[in-house]
Amino acid sequence: MSVLIDTSVWVGHFRWRNETLVRLITSDQALTHSLVLLELACGTPPAPRSRTLHDIGLLRRAQQATPSEVMQFIETEQLYGRGCGSVDLTLLASALMTPGGSLWTLDHRLEKLARRFNVAFPKEMH
Repeated sequence: MSVLIDTSVWVGHFRWRNETLVRLITSDQALTHSLVLLELACGTPPAPRSRTLHDIGLLRRAQQATPSEVMQFIETEQLYGRGCGSVDLTLLASALMTPGGSLWTLDHRLEKLARRFNVAFPKEMH
């Protein structure tokens, strides 16, 4: 199993340690994405900031959907007007492109779409 960890999960973990996330990291099942790292860099990850961002950057990467692939995905699947932005839909497309991949998010709209496409990290697992 490979689980793309959304920014929302990281932010929650920074506030209250999440043992499921720790298990995914230590078992090399947690994936990251360049957009998640950028979003985390815009916020206030735990000190030492540079070390935290560096360590998350060491995780395996999910497949990276290109902007044109995401645009096609949005149009083909009619994903517009559902309250999810470009980063959300890029992560969803990337999870779909990653063999054996799933997406773990705390964002309800994104999680609903991930369930629709059968890539949501199962709630009973976290």
